[in-house]
Amino acid sequence: MDAVLTCMVSDSLGPGALTERLVAAVSEHLGLAGGIALRERGRALGIAIEELGLAPGDRVVLDPLVPHSYHQTLLRLGITPVYVDVAPGSVVIDPAAVEREAPNASAVITAGHLGFVPDMERIAATGLAVIEDISDAFGANTGTSRAGTCGRYTILAMEPDGIITAGGGTLLLTGGRRERASLRRLSELLPPDALLPDMNAALGTTQIREIERFVTRRAEIAAVFTKALMRGRHRALVQSGDSEPVAFTFPVLVEGSVGDVIAYARKKGVEAIGTFADSVLARYAENARSAENAHEDDGDTLERPDPLDTHRIVEDDYPVARSMVLRCLRFPLYPSLTSKEVELIERTIVSLP
Repeated sequence: MDAVLTCMVSDSLGPGALTERLVAAVSEHLGLAGGIALRERGRALGIAIEELGLAPGDRVVLDPLVPHSYHQTLLRLGITPVYVDVAPGSVVIDPAAVEREAPNASAVITAGHLGFVPDMERIAATGLAVIEDISDAFGANTGTSRAGTCGRYTILAMEPDGIITAGGGTLLLTGGRRERASLRRLSELLPPDALLPDMNAALGTTQIREIERFVTRRAEIAAVFTKALMRGRHRALVQSGDSEPVAFTFPVLVEGSVGDVIAYARKKGVEAIGTFADSVLARYAENARSAENAHEDDGDTLERPDPLDTHRIVEDDYPVARSMVLRCLRFPLYPSLTSKEVELIERTIVSLP
């Protein structure tokens, strides 16, 4: 917090020394060479795509639970997104599906949704260039290495609900020295408002110093909630293989009415919210329902410029991801939760209808 106050006193609000310090601290923690700090997650992806040398028409494999902004970024660059389902019983991309698409693709985006880790060994073995998004999975590991160290480029969004937060902003990191030098040269050409301000970086820097304590505390709370969930009718997500997830949040797979669970939790003073509301799949489903309603009301087909429609994304093509959008709720899990708050959430989870 001293760094934040110092930043305020010195009026150093734009990108500067504290931003570089944050990039260096996170890079050192992960064992990467370095990178740049940006305001927007979509811009980070766009730069990674361009730095890989991908051209319009190239195909990139990803799952439909990624943020909708990723879809928009890919289309803006002329890249063809190739969506594949997540692994059975999971929220991370199915390695078997990546293997099937690899011969006709140039790159793959992996995302550690809700703190879980994809099978990075199998995905890396496809030979595709990997962009690894660890926004939810910072602090997780594959069993042999830290999450975020398996790809050519690593994306770490630092939103208010993140493992570490800078109140917003995204780091784009790499393990290669040449790639790092290229990113730094590119950052000098970007407008100042594209870069993360020192004020935000100061907050993130104070948190990276406490990352091990934060991750440990999250794991302790998750263990309490998991035991509580085992006493009820609903299910927890489970990490496959030897990877170790990080407790980004506490996800619950609801057996029954999601609405009833949300209402019950709210009555108990606990906020349970749906997951993946801003994902490609959820946004498309919402647009499709809106179009159907408009068609029923007006008697005419609603023309929508939404680029999702040109790729004919159909919910039924991704049954596992669709199930996660519909059934998965997240319960609060933060290192700052007090003992009383943990107990309240625990009691609520045990008694969910």
